[in-house]
Amino acid sequence: MASGRFSKQAVWTGPRQINSNNAFDNQIGGTLNTFPGGVTATGANQGFQTLPGDRVILSPSDALVWSNNNVGNLYTGTFRYVSMRNNSTATPERARAAFWDLNAAGGNNNVSSEASDALYQVTPDEGANSSVAFMAGVYINNVSVNNNNSWYWWIQESGKTSVRFVGNNGTVVYGSGANNNLAAGAAIASGVYLAAASNANNQLTVGLFNTSGNANATTNNLIDNMLVRYVGPAETAPTNGNISLVDITLARASFRW
Repeated sequence: MASGRFSKQAVWTGPRQINSNNAFDNQIGGTLNTFPGGVTATGANQGFQTLPGDRVILSPSDALVWSNNNVGNLYTGTFRYVSMRNNSTATPERARAAFWDLNAAGGNNNVSSEASDALYQVTPDEGANSSVAFMAGVYINNVSVNNNNSWYWWIQESGKTSVRFVGNNGTVVYGSGANNNLAAGAAIASGVYLAAASNANNQLTVGLFNTSGNANATTNNLIDNMLVRYVGPAETAPTNGNISLVDITLARASFRW
């Protein structure tokens, strides 16, 4: 991305919607089978066009064009092209939080932690509760990670975003302990926070969201925790264990420029 530019002017995805569950690149920027003019370019790297850290802004019409509605709708906001940690414990899933990998060594690239910022690498693993402060955005599709593949793709970092809340949705219980359910009064415009529900990287607890009136309100009312976990206001009423809409503030994107 050009120095000083907040957003790329366009995004190349090939013949795919950006939230399809099979839509991710196994090398930076994906591959081009042919160059313009039909010249064969098997396995050619498209890195000149899309690099980790690149950001795009989608208008409502852009989001409609790039959405796979069978997976879920996309909405207006900013999206970031990132590297997915390929040996995470949890699995990236749509509507869960992605966190900046503060120690990228051992992930997609064998580098020191001092160079991790340049990788723009994310992980679904929460780790210690303090690490949820470094939320990178929300996964817009499911990604199957394994040690043999490095994946690169888009997450949503701000704007109108689908997120999954803690609670029992009648089929699956998401969350644990004090963060197991939403407050009865969760409503439109409720403040939405990272639940910080798990240190164990359990797939049913990591990367979930909650409202300020939950059973853990005594923690969220501490100024520091409210600041680092605050995501934005709910645009639709949050319901237990389900995916609802939140307007994630652009301030959440300020950890990596």
